[in-house]
Amino acid sequence: MIARLLHRFLRQTTGALVALLAALGFAAHASDIELSYYLPDHVSYDESIPKPADFLGFEVGEWHVRPEQVQRYLEVLADASDRMTLKVTGYSHERRPLLVLKISAPENQGRLEEMRQQHMAVSDPSQNVTATEAPLVVYLGYSVHGDEPSGVNASLITAYYLAAAQGDEIDAWLDNTVILLDPMYNPDGIARFANWVNQYKSMTPNNDRQHREHQQDWLRGRQNHYWFDLNRDWLLLQHPESEARIDTYQRWLPNVLTDHHEMGTDSTYFFQPGIPSRKNPLTPDENVKLTEKIATFHADALDEIHSLYYTEESFDDFYYGKGSSYPDAQGTIAILFEQASSRGHLQESINGDVSFPFTIKNQFVTSLSTIRGAVAHRDELLDFQQRFFKENMTLAARESFDGYMLKEADEGRMHELLRILNTHNIKAYPVSEEFSVNNVTYRPGEAYWVPIRQRNYRLLKGAFTTRQDFPDNTFYDVSAWTLPMAFNVEFSELRQNRRFRISNEAWSAPKAFSENQLGDTRVGYAFSWEPHFAPRVLTHLLRNNVHARLAADDMTITTPNGEQRFPRGTVLVTRAYQDRPWNEVQSLLKELADANRVPVHTIVSGLTPSVGMDIGSRSIDPATLPNVLLVIGFGTHLQEAGEAWYYLDRDLNLPVTMIETQRLDSADIDRYTHIILVDGHYRTLSDRFRGRLQQWVRSGGVLIGQKGGARWMTENNLLSASVVSQDTFREKFPSEGLSYGDRSDFFAQQRIAGAIFNTRLDLSHPLTVGFPRAELPIFKNSTMAFEANEAPFVDVARYVENPVLAGLTSTGNREVLGGKSNVVAHRLGSGRVIGFSDNVNFRGYFWGTTKLMANALYWSQYALGTGAEEADEAMADEEHEHAH
Repeated sequence: MIARLLHRFLRQTTGALVALLAALGFAAHASDIELSYYLPDHVSYDESIPKPADFLGFEVGEWHVRPEQVQRYLEVLADASDRMTLKVTGYSHERRPLLVLKISAPENQGRLEEMRQQHMAVSDPSQNVTATEAPLVVYLGYSVHGDEPSGVNASLITAYYLAAAQGDEIDAWLDNTVILLDPMYNPDGIARFANWVNQYKSMTPNNDRQHREHQQDWLRGRQNHYWFDLNRDWLLLQHPESEARIDTYQRWLPNVLTDHHEMGTDSTYFFQPGIPSRKNPLTPDENVKLTEKIATFHADALDEIHSLYYTEESFDDFYYGKGSSYPDAQGTIAILFEQASSRGHLQESINGDVSFPFTIKNQFVTSLSTIRGAVAHRDELLDFQQRFFKENMTLAARESFDGYMLKEADEGRMHELLRILNTHNIKAYPVSEEFSVNNVTYRPGEAYWVPIRQRNYRLLKGAFTTRQDFPDNTFYDVSAWTLPMAFNVEFSELRQNRRFRISNEAWSAPKAFSENQLGDTRVGYAFSWEPHFAPRVLTHLLRNNVHARLAADDMTITTPNGEQRFPRGTVLVTRAYQDRPWNEVQSLLKELADANRVPVHTIVSGLTPSVGMDIGSRSIDPATLPNVLLVIGFGTHLQEAGEAWYYLDRDLNLPVTMIETQRLDSADIDRYTHIILVDGHYRTLSDRFRGRLQQWVRSGGVLIGQKGGARWMTENNLLSASVVSQDTFREKFPSEGLSYGDRSDFFAQQRIAGAIFNTRLDLSHPLTVGFPRAELPIFKNSTMAFEANEAPFVDVARYVENPVLAGLTSTGNREVLGGKSNVVAHRLGSGRVIGFSDNVNFRGYFWGTTKLMANALYWSQYALGTGAEEADEAMADEEHEHAH
């Protein structure tokens, strides 16, 4: 009580001081914005609750608020209000706290956990509680894209209103309701954008859309620290922001969730329902009907303030990895809001000037209308959620199979898939004893059973979908995201039978790794490249000055347990050539291998027992630490660059230098062993730099290109490959006889809306070491591919003849792409060039293909194929190499 009184005294003193300074002319810019602009005028407010401006020193909308200001104001608000409890749920990559404000009546604050359990009982199919007696839960979430700032700024006014508003309506809202207010889904992006627009803010507002304030640099505020779009990560869970949010979501399973965004400045205001045909088929129609009922409250609130809006257009709710669709798979009514953006403080549009305060006001009033609509339809929402989960069990029982059997020897990829499923409350059960079904053997540690009959049936079914046909072929986002395929984990739909040997306890975390026992050896140790984190182990060894060698061919090695066959891609840590004491090498190798769950084997003799390479073979080369340059900046794809950076940093722990395209002319590229060109157009690269790059490769550098980067390499005589021409695709889509009404479908058929393709690897090629199977699912969201190469030994992987595993791809595109190459590699002088027609690091979760990037970094020296124009030179090199 004393602390609260002291706080109120300081608040009042601070407010008076701010007012005095403003009156004396010390304020940098006197704003005409007042809190009353936002708030309903028929509501009274508790004067003891601090207003945003009392703390910030400016009114909301005058400046773009920064994450630390949001955090501190909510802390002050929670301390001042007995309706609120503030919780830190996690931390962003840049260690900014992720916050959730739990709002309910004062008498409920001490029993929030009890209310949570009462609410969760509604979604438990095994319980038959009276749903309408349970607490209602509403989740208000803002600004998953950092440069869509009206949401996070509106969250401050919403929080103030819920703390300070007085009257019968607010009392009814909070009586048996818990409101979870998440003020900023993406604090790192918000910080980047707020700094951008605030540094260009003038005392006199400038509405010119060409003004620097409205034109961000290549690195925008939309993405998080690693330049990912967090609105695509709700299902994939590759970032701490998503993990914290989904943990909160799963603990509470709200009845309604809001997702506040912004769109182009020339629009008005959008709220759902969207286009009815563009929802996931697993989402019940009743979800849309309830969304429509709540929509009437948004319409009424926006009509009241004379704001224009629209519904049932744009966007879609098919991909279950977005904020407006993930909750739909779990009995929640998720509502997308899109506000025409001012981006800065004031911007011209076809509808007149769009001011920052105006955008905030729309987001605020729809926050309140969401609560108002949810409370008005409390009984329907709770009843719907209860029936939703009970129907899950009914629908699951009608399936023609009992569950999915997962099978994969690599613990790294399998455990990450299981972690994601577990976070989403999808249960997987370890195989406890070896058994066989349909001539496939399942072993403990390698196989897991995912029953279809579980409470999150719809989400599970959506996560594993291989659907390829759709009633509407226009997609706002991807049309496939099948989780087992992303992790290159084999999965099958099976009927459960008596032969199954399954644990009664669901997987929750990896079991302790059986520590490596590194025996005494005169030769050294060996580990396989197949474990997902084997490249990370090698990276750390090389960074710690440990000598390691790479064997690109199969080997049979004598170990204390007898002869053991090692597949292509073995790493040897030998006693020979070490600059560090052997006991330090042993200790470091064991520590790294144990931490990354990589089995290490002791080598008894340098002489191998079978025909093939000995440990000292001249075909086994020393490994070198890559020094990687990732080209970024104007002309490159921001998110793809971030995905490459994230993989190199997170999975490999490899330092990477990033240089913008505009700085390449002055950069010393001779310092780098590898250069990566992600998707982009690269039109701004100078002739001088192209010449230097050509010489750099011929002198021994390794150039890696993805999609547009690979295309640029072919156009500039670096990559000897032919990209499939657009004319080849156009021939499959004749336009004769089409009406204007066919236009949308005509163009939709020609694009690939994010599908999963099946590729066949050449498992004898050095760039495919560590892959357990020839067939590899890969994510494809463009029509780019390579024609089969005229030169031998250049094509590393090709799409199979019938390539689509999941997602929408038209017959024409299937016919063109079947059999085409998607990975090519060859020598160029003393260097190597490698081209990927797809993004092997897609959204950070396609772990099954990321090893192609690791192999391009560590194993490219073994790629001896050559382009047609270099064949004679290569032949001479080969003859010289073997003339002994």
